[in-house]
Amino acid sequence: MLEDGCEPEESIYRRRTVIFVTVGTSDFDQLVERIDALAPYLRDQVIVQIGNGKYIPRNCEYFRFAPSLDPYYDKADIVVAHGGLGTTMEVLAKGKKLISVENTTCIDDHQTDILGVLAKEGYLVWCRDLDTLSSLLKRVPSMSLRRYVAPPCRIAEVIKDFLSRLE
Repeated sequence: MLEDGCEPEESIYRRRTVIFVTVGTSDFDQLVERIDALAPYLRDQVIVQIGNGKYIPRNCEYFRFAPSLDPYYDKADIVVAHGGLGTTMEVLAKGKKLISVENTTCIDDHQTDILGVLAKEGYLVWCRDLDTLSSLLKRVPSMSLRRYVAPPCRIAEVIKDFLSRLE
């Protein structure tokens, strides 16, 4: 209780969560539109990388491209990203909480396969339907996700072994 007898508002003392949303190098207007619609109802700072999308957000900060997304990942408490493998692995390597959104406009089901395995192992939260994004954003801050550790890369050893057998 404050000196004037009032209870402090939780939002005054709670650090704002930073939510960074990325769609990669293509476009994923459905994701950008959904997060833009949710932004006014979140107490959080929302920054969106919109790529080549046509939809321009009205309720949150945005940009198309940056030389590196690392500064945005580093600042973010939660990353919401398209289900591309490169972005997924970058975010997981940084140890950030990740909501990975499957882009159903992709040609095949490669995102389904990758996200399914990583979600099952507890490394990320898989958003299969944008209608669930709001509830996921509420639950993720209190969730405990596993830290992803990349397996050792043995490509150089394999190539060296192969070449030695050719001699």
